[in-house]
Amino acid sequence: MNMNEVQLLSFTLGDDIYGIDITRVQEIRALGQIRNLPNTPSHCVGVIDFRNVMVPILDLREVFKYDIKPVDAQTVMVVVSVGDIGSEMLIGIIVDTVSDVIAVDESDIKTSPRIGGKVDTNFMRGMFKYQDNIVVMLSLENIFEAEEFDELKHLVEHEKALA
Repeated sequence: MNMNEVQLLSFTLGDDIYGIDITRVQEIRALGQIRNLPNTPSHCVGVIDFRNVMVPILDLREVFKYDIKPVDAQTVMVVVSVGDIGSEMLIGIIVDTVSDVIAVDESDIKTSPRIGGKVDTNFMRGMFKYQDNIVVMLSLENIFEAEEFDELKHLVEHEKALA
């Protein structure tokens, strides 16, 4: 691997390709059995027990306003670590498909375009071209508000105490 290379796990939402830093990925798996949580945002579909840790599952398709397929046993989930060292949290993100690992040179990554004041592009770390497609690199920390992570942590800790 080149020192200026970034390795990303690529996945799709609809026809679009996204990438996340591979070092954040803990596991890729079928969603399986989930426990619903009351009073959560609509994009939070519940929690799973992941290696004895309660992990909230967020539907990235809903967060980004894609058509949503029903969550079933075939639904793909990527468990990722989000946050700064010492305050990290595991979350599961639901995606349509997981593709492969892409290595991209940092010099090929372009900054995200500013589309206007009403369109939030803060969740994008950048974009690059890969095999005739544009891949959007995501900044997981910027997708969800800090208060939302605090709320999810509280709900998961409460759920764990009940178990």
